[in-house]
Amino acid sequence: MNLKSVALFGLFCIAGFLSACGGQNSTTDVATAIPTQLSISQALFEEKALSATGQLACASCHTDDRAHADAFGTTLPLGGLSMKAQGFRSSPTLLYLETNRSFRFEGGQAFGGFTWDGRASSRAEQAAGPLLDPSEMANADAAAVAGKVRQLIYFKDFVSVFGLPTSPTDNQIFEKLKEALQTYQQLDPDYLLFNSKFDRYLDGNATLASDELRGLNLFNDENKGNCASCHTSRTGALGERPLFTNFSYAALGLPRNDQIQANLDPSFFDMGLCGPKRTDLMSRTDLCGQFKVPTLRNIELTAPYFHNASVATLEQAVSFYATRDLRPELWYSTLNGQVQKFNDLPVALHSNVNMTRPFGQRPGDVPILSAQDVADLVAFLRTLTDDRTAPSGTPLVKR
Repeated sequence: MNLKSVALFGLFCIAGFLSACGGQNSTTDVATAIPTQLSISQALFEEKALSATGQLACASCHTDDRAHADAFGTTLPLGGLSMKAQGFRSSPTLLYLETNRSFRFEGGQAFGGFTWDGRASSRAEQAAGPLLDPSEMANADAAAVAGKVRQLIYFKDFVSVFGLPTSPTDNQIFEKLKEALQTYQQLDPDYLLFNSKFDRYLDGNATLASDELRGLNLFNDENKGNCASCHTSRTGALGERPLFTNFSYAALGLPRNDQIQANLDPSFFDMGLCGPKRTDLMSRTDLCGQFKVPTLRNIELTAPYFHNASVATLEQAVSFYATRDLRPELWYSTLNGQVQKFNDLPVALHSNVNMTRPFGQRPGDVPILSAQDVADLVAFLRTLTDDRTAPSGTPLVKR
């Protein structure tokens, strides 16, 4: 039982589950644990009663043991009133977002925002999406959510620790719930552990194996992997540890995922920044196909990969970069003998697809990344996995 679980354990003892917290006679020795913003907000994050069915929580799709991404074995999450409604995007990790900012353009390039298309300006705003999405927690409106919050056994503690009035309105409850879900992600130390092998390497307390070191060099080499052009890997000017994302957007030309129910309609395309979930940039066809560049910290844990869960393993994800243009038949379906390259984007928008290295090769070219290079990159990426059994590191490198 970790420290967070201990906090919740004490909270629910206070709420009255005495038989589960030490026996029916435990009326005086239970309890002195004081509810905190962390304990209450974590309880809310894990609260299935906040969904219309009572079967889905934030934690159902952002699981603790998978870096707060989709649960192991999940292709795409199911929810809604039937618990069979399928979204068309995977659940990205929620970790290492503390320095992310609201969506903006810098020099014509999109940056920031929360969710795959950046339409939420904060973690609090992002939290409202699943609560009301008909394919997720499926509440009719904010009032329906507030009604569920009022029924929680720890509602009075929620009101107290988050400074609500004694008789809050539905809107006040809903806004504070969003704030609480954001607060959990800000206060839970697991969201910024900074204790991976790579972090220990930066601190001078670990040595990378030969394949891991080769992978790091390939990752940073703009003529090879060129990964660091989006997944920043350098220590900051003040010693800030790299987050392995610059919070930008890219159109990777991913293969269409036939397991997505929405894709049964051949006219449907999820085009990220220009829709359909995001609506304010629909006229910007130059942005179609661009999705948020995620952090690669804990990438070993967050399969399946990419916004459409089209790639099952980390090895395959790295191989996609190495062979997308060299051997497109490995990734895309074939129609009348022709490989349908970039088939998850309308043909008229194929020019939006990223062609910088390691992309842009043609069949028959000498590969920029060999099979050994792919294996070395995977070995390096596995050094970015946090150790949840060890103490947190620091945001700044120690040397």
